[in-house]
Amino acid sequence: MDLLCMDCIFYKVYVVDADMEAANKVIVRITEAQSELLKRVNSTEGKEVKGRIKAYYKKLNADFEKQVNAIGKEIAALG
Repeated sequence: MDLLCMDCIFYKVYVVDADMEAANKVIVRITEAQSELLKRVNSTEGKEVKGRIKAYYKKLNADFEKQVNAIGKEIAALG
């Protein structure tokens, strides 16, 4: 996710007439998504059941991919 944030910063610095407000909103969305995913990764709940752990991290991975793709589209829309 840090690379996505860097894309927004490069956009803000190097693009003439960049939409700063839109870029800032994307940066905030990136940090919120990163924070939420880190909280979910650090969860130790239910580690006693092996199948539950595998399903939990499979869903976490799918959610991560979904958020990265959505944020990537938002960055592409910036211009």
